[in-house]
Amino acid sequence: MRRRALAERRKTMGFSQEELAAALGVDRTTVIRWESGETEPQPWHRPRLAKALRLPVEDLAGLLSGPPPAYAPAPPTGPALSFEDGPARELYRRGYGLLAHDDREGIEAAEALLERAVTHDPTFAGAIAARGYTQWRKYFAGWADSSEALNRALRDVAAALEADPGSVIAHITFIRACWDMGWHEHALRAGRSVYTRHPDSLDASVAFARALTNAGLADVAMPLVDSVLAADPTDLAAQKLRIWCLMLLGRHEAAVETARAYLTSHPTDANTRWAVALAAYHMEDGGELAARVAREGVEADPTDVTVWTLLGYLRPGTWAEALERLGATEANSRTTAWLANIHAAAGHAETARRLADELRAAHPANGYITYRLTHVYAELGQTEPALACLRAAVELGFLSVQLLRREEDFGLASLRGLDAYETLVRQLDDNVERCRRLYVPWGAAR
Repeated sequence: MRRRALAERRKTMGFSQEELAAALGVDRTTVIRWESGETEPQPWHRPRLAKALRLPVEDLAGLLSGPPPAYAPAPPTGPALSFEDGPARELYRRGYGLLAHDDREGIEAAEALLERAVTHDPTFAGAIAARGYTQWRKYFAGWADSSEALNRALRDVAAALEADPGSVIAHITFIRACWDMGWHEHALRAGRSVYTRHPDSLDASVAFARALTNAGLADVAMPLVDSVLAADPTDLAAQKLRIWCLMLLGRHEAAVETARAYLTSHPTDANTRWAVALAAYHMEDGGELAARVAREGVEADPTDVTVWTLLGYLRPGTWAEALERLGATEANSRTTAWLANIHAAAGHAETARRLADELRAAHPANGYITYRLTHVYAELGQTEPALACLRAAVELGFLSVQLLRREEDFGLASLRGLDAYETLVRQLDDNVERCRRLYVPWGAAR
């Protein structure tokens, strides 16, 4: 039975579900489940929930039992009650709300607010972890130096987990950073941990689903993603992840169709357009659609080097345009690896080789960068360095065999059919299946 009175009281007090969750230090999905009647607030949550709703604790029980909305009394006329850590909570709430932004201004504003929240309360795990998340976002977008941004993100994760070992936001941030380090098994461990600790948290479910998807287990991730969308169809992270899962599973038409409504509402999401263009490419007679989607992606975000790379393969005449448009892009290790791929495909062998050799020397423990360099060396026709990079990526923990297979027609095309390459792909398959047995809590069966 839905607790309409609880939801109405929250609205009367001026809280969104996310704002109430932030004020209480819980996950947004926890509030959703309280209001839907799926779960009960734990005893330690009730005094703070009652305080936020300006109710005596004994009156809160009435809202939880599900009386009609008319039960909710009018707000008191006296001064509002404040939390003992009110300034930190307010700053966190504002900063966390900005993390949904894709633009640099929004992410940097979030970073500043979260920094202030941590200054007010240095033990506030949610604010610490969310601040780390802004560092990852800046790195992923190419706005920050790779080593420093990722190191700061990981330091914040460690500090947040020390303050609260069950912090969902800290686990989410760690899983994101693991993708860019190629530490996919570490992400699986973290994803399973947070999912086990918070089985009712939609955000924890998305975090585990993301770790599974990155680790070549999109088939296992899909039911988790669908369960999140069944509970909250507006969850943007789950919407995006579903498109990626469909593409990685080879359900290309479904991925393209699912993305139509999402991209209409989020036209600047070039990262998702990359996945949709790749799905369209694998459809029968989908080449024109793939090129159109990729072109829309670079027009929506002219600095997205990944979409420029894909567009170049779909329309080889665009390599020069890509390099011209990306000329002013701030390059970190991630974007430099993709730029090296573009230079290699554009025939700038010396530049591509120099960039690849520098990255290989500077980031020997980064499985993701090493995987991307496989594409660069293969595009240059340097088979042995390409195979050495792929072998090193596998040894470092890279597991995204489903992604590799979707990208094989491009930079990796010269490696297909080689015995050494096929052996490495089989090793990836074996590693993924081992992780299926270790980390899928509902069993290893497909």
